[in-house]
Amino acid sequence: MKEQDEKIIVYQTYDNSIQASLVKTKLDAYGIPCFLSEENFGSIFPFKNQSFGGVRLHIFETDKLRVEEILISSD
Repeated sequence: MKEQDEKIIVYQTYDNSIQASLVKTKLDAYGIPCFLSEENFGSIFPFKNQSFGGVRLHIFETDKLRVEEILISSD
């Protein structure tokens, strides 16, 4: 379990909630704790989502290298 004071970062932003959910599902499968924010706004206003920052994928900073390895290897 992660420490409560461990830093959470925005790893990446996505144009829509579908893209973000696919990445989150992959990280969940590898046991990487993560969550999305702003996904509801993107569903309601899909064409304006990017102007408001997009759907954000949050991870623990200590997982960043592992996340990169997982996502690069799946391309």
